[in-house]
Formats: sequence, C-alpha cells, structure tokens
Amino acid sequence: MYLCARGYLQQRERDFSQVAQVSFRFFYYAWYGEIRDCTKEIECIFVDETEIVIEFFTLEDDDCPCPDAWDDVPTTARTSPGTRSKEAFEKTREWLGYCDDKYHGNEVPEGEDPEEYVSYCAASRLVSPSLAPLPTRVVDVGRHDGKIKLIQGAGKAGRYMCLSHCWGSQQIITTTKATLGERMREIVASELSATFSDAIWMTRRLGIDYIWIDSLCIIQDDTTDWELESAQMASIYHNAYLTLAATKSSSGTGGLFTETPDFEVSGTTPAGEDYYLVFRETIDHESSFSTKSRFPLMTRAWVYQERMLSPRVLHFGYYELFFECSTESYCECGNIGFLGPTEEVPLLNLRKMYSSALESVVPRSGKLSNRLWVKLKRYFIGRMWRSLVMAYTALDLTIANDRLPAISGVARVFAQKTRSLYLAGLFKDTLLDDLLWVTYNCEKSRLVEWRAPSWSWASIDARIEYRDGLVYYHDDIHLDKQEERVEFATIDHSECVPAGLDEFGRVKSASLRITSQLLPVTLLLSPDLDKLQRPVYSVKIGEGDVAPQIWPDYDLSRAGPYQVLPGAEVFCLRMIEEIETKVTISIILRMAPDESGKTFERIGLLQINSQTPRLDGIQAEARDFVVEALNRAQVSTVELI
Repeated sequence: MYLCARGYLQQRERDFSQVAQVSFRFFYYAWYGEIRDCTKEIECIFVDETEIVIEFFTLEDDDCPCPDAWDDVPTTARTSPGTRSKEAFEKTREWLGYCDDKYHGNEVPEGEDPEEYVSYCAASRLVSPSLAPLPTRVVDVGRHDGKIKLIQGAGKAGRYMCLSHCWGSQQIITTTKATLGERMREIVASELSATFSDAIWMTRRLGIDYIWIDSLCIIQDDTTDWELESAQMASIYHNAYLTLAATKSSSGTGGLFTETPDFEVSGTTPAGEDYYLVFRETIDHESSFSTKSRFPLMTRAWVYQERMLSPRVLHFGYYELFFECSTESYCECGNIGFLGPTEEVPLLNLRKMYSSALESVVPRSGKLSNRLWVKLKRYFIGRMWRSLVMAYTALDLTIANDRLPAISGVARVFAQKTRSLYLAGLFKDTLLDDLLWVTYNCEKSRLVEWRAPSWSWASIDARIEYRDGLVYYHDDIHLDKQEERVEFATIDHSECVPAGLDEFGRVKSASLRITSQLLPVTLLLSPDLDKLQRPVYSVKIGEGDVAPQIWPDYDLSRAGPYQVLPGAEVFCLRMIEEIETKVTISIILRMAPDESGKTFERIGLLQINSQTPRLDGIQAEARDFVVEALNRAQVSTVELI
C-alpha cells in the first residue's frame, strides 16, 4: 500500500519524501447491525501539515479481478482523466439526455398519469424544441463567426447558458456605462478570465450560442440597471438551458477544468489470485457542498440561489464533474445521489427538495387545483423555506447589505407558488412559524445601519436555525405534518416597504403588530461562559429564583444603539406551545429607544421545556413556573420594528 500511495503521489507531482505520516483508515457503514458499505483510505500528512487522502477500490468488470478474501474492498466507478476530456463531455451529454427523457430513464408506473408522475423532471420543459426568452443582455459566444460580444436579448428567444462563479479578490472584466458600447462591438478574448474563457468554450462545444455572465450582462456602475436585473434573477436562471458552475475555483483565475488522474495496480497475491485496484484522491461528496478549500463556490451566498433556481447545474469540481437537475443528482463516480456515507442514511439534499416542493409534484391537470395543493402543502412549503434559510445564512457575503437581495430570486418563486406576501425574509401566511428563528452564535453586534426589522433573521449576521428545519431526509418523514400546538400570538398587521425596485430585495422600513401575553422580566448575564465559550443570558421572572436561559440574537454587550445591559427590563412575548413535547416558545423584546413607549425590538428567543438546561439546575418545576407566569401576564398588542 505504501508503494501504491507513493505511485499516486508521484503522478500528482507530490514528493513522497515530504510525507511526515501515513495512516490507514477503514470505515464500515452499518444499518440495523448489517454492514452495507465501506470505504478504505490512506491518509498522507505532509511536513507542511497539508494532507492528501487516497481511496482505493476495484471495478465492476470481469477484467478487474478481486480476490475472495478482499470481499470488503469497495467497488465503484472511475472518473474521467480530466473534466475537459472527451470522456467527461460524453458524460455531460448523457446526463442532459436523461433530462430530455423527462423521467430519467424510469418507466411511468401503470395507472399513473405521465404528466403527474412524481419523477417528472421539471427541467425537461426547457429542453428542445421549446425556446426561452433571452435576458436583457447575453454574451454571444461567437460560435459562427468567432467574435465574442454582448448583445441585446430582450424580445428574443433562444437557448442560453448561465455561469455561476466566484468573483474573487482580483478585478475581473465587467461592463460599465463607459464600456457598454465597446462590449456590444466585441469582447477581446485575451481580457477574459480563465473561468469566462472556459465557460465560453464549453458553451460552444454544447452547440449553444449565448451565455449569461453577471459581471458582463449587468451594468455594474448603474444602480437602476442592477436593481432591474437583480429582480429578474429568478427567471434568468430558471430559463437557462444549463448553468455551468465553477465549483472548484475561488476566483476567475481558477477556470472550470481540472485533471483527475488515478493510479492502477494489478498483480497476483501470494495465494495465486489475481487482483486489480485503482487509487485516487478521496471524493468527499458530503463536504463538497460546504468545503472552502475544495469547493469555494458552494460557500458563497449569492451562488446559493443560482443553484436553487437553475433547472440544471453542471458542477466543475475539484475531483470530477457532478450534475444536479430538478429530479436527480449525478456524478462521475456514481456515489453522489444521496450525498451521505451510504445510500441507507441519506443526508439532506435541499436542491432536490426545493424542486420537489415547487416544481415536480405540482399537479398539472384538473384533478387537484394548484390553489388547493398550495393550501394542503402550506406548512410543507413554509418548512422548506425555513430549511433553505438555515442553509443560506451559513454562507459568506462580501457586502452585508446583500443579505436579502442574494436570496431574492428564490423568495420570488416561493411567493408566486404560495401567493403569500413577502416580508423581509418571512412570509405572511406562515409568519408565526417564520418568526421563531434562533441563533446560537451571538458574536456580532446588530448593524448600526438599519438593514431589516429586528424580527427578521436578515437583521443579523449569523447562522440562524428553526426548530422544524430539516437536517436529514427520509421518505418516511411527513414533511407536511405539523406538531399539535396552542398558538397564543395573533398577527394583527404586517407591513414591509422595499428600498428599491425589487420588492424581494433591500428593505426601507417594516413593522409588525402582534397581540399576546407580554411578561416583563429582568435580563441576567452569568459570570461564566458555556462549554462553547458563549455568554449565558437568562431572564429573571418575578421575585423568584427562576431564570430560564435565553438565546440572544446578537452581542447585547456591544456599546451602541442596540446595547442591552444586564439588569435591564425586557419582555417575553408568548408565541406557541407544543402539546406533546410541552415546548413553549417566546420571543424576547426590549422597548425601542424612541421614548414613545409603544414600539419594541426583538433581541432574543426563549425556548423551554422540562428538559431545558437551567442555570440553577431546575427542570420540570421551572417550566411550570414560567408557563404559570405567562398565563398570568397581561394580553397586550405590541408594535415590532
């Protein structure tokens, strides 16, 4: 195995003499006590503390023997020698062909209406012979005359591609008011970044005339044009024939393509049995959706909606090509369909669930009207939105004020499907649930420059979570089934005024009027940090010793207009109580510093049940005390800003 690892590293031009440590890792994945899958890896740690993890496997081929004693050697597929190779291109055409087939090679079960069959691929609606309306501007890739140029697409129809990419720290070619005329005449190929050049080459190879690239197709120093095009983002990506994603590249210099060689070893065991093994760098599908070093594109907030909105995305990864459409996920090695360590324990695939919620399972006949479907699935769609927000808020933004614009396209699609009013990241029809967000990381202060109302997750720069957010998926989960509960709060009025032309983008002002029990409490701060070195805030109720822990929305200690010091009077606004779990949830408010005494700001969330950890160790009795205090609290109507 050492020799095999050495051979692979030499092939990748890595010096084996610089390896400080080699270890072998064997993983066996069991399901109900039965081994279902395994992986075998060689970890090489270099003196500079970098590492390469090599996996080895055999192939399902009569010419690739594997001794009986090696029955736990994993069997998988080889990838192409490079993502620009003929083999990789043929694989791309194969995946696109699956979408052309509508049902991805699956037969429609007997008795099922083909147009209502759940495996119907929504992406197929955009495949030949239909043509989509072109965006305002697109790049003509010069497939016929060799000249690359920007053209006006408005009013025309045709097939076009989109590019999803990281801009990076280095300046890339853009279109400005001063260069628009020049770009319309010709875009000089030598001025294009490696990623743009590769994307244009791939577009030509697929026989497509146009590609939409944000930095070229939006006038970057024209605020009006940016707002207009940003508002069209949903349709731009949704109508694209295919989105090319520079998934492995952190900037324009990285390009699309990479070499992905493997290293084969064959011979005969001492027992006289032939063997054939393949060695390559381990392909980690699970972290491919979150790892900065290997897949930086997937960590960018703006890219999140590009991926969700596109019917089909071809990812140019660090290891291989992988492909997502509205129904399926594919990769060259064949192991990405479930995104987890084994097919029996699938992790959450939000891209596929987004499509399922909003596209592929919507009835297309008169048997069940779209309106009735929306009513029946309202909680399911709302839960999907909250799950998407959880993932989105973990991603990186260069410009803090893009918190809402960077997901505006997805919000627009949800609003169209639910027919619900959008309110700065929340929806009116599911507002009671959407308000129950929480963050467990309050390191940052709330921005001094107002960006969103305090009751919106968009008002803070932190990853937020929802109690009903999805973290894994299985067919047995009833996504549209909500826990029985008592709703104490009622939403009397909601209002949101956009700051620009896009009603799903930046916000100028917003307010919310809620009626429920309002309990005055005192804010406390423990002198000790918790196990994760976070401050421990609680609220003291009345004159007793009960002080349930709360989760602040931001760093309350930071000096400034949003500072809230220990000992201050704050308020619990009662929201819901789940009947079976006995979880009661309130949002924590403070009186807004406008001296009117009528408006409030949200500063945190209280979630308590009989097992909630407490500062003084009390559990069930503490919960009952809190509930009783809330029961006695006066019903009030508060205005949240």
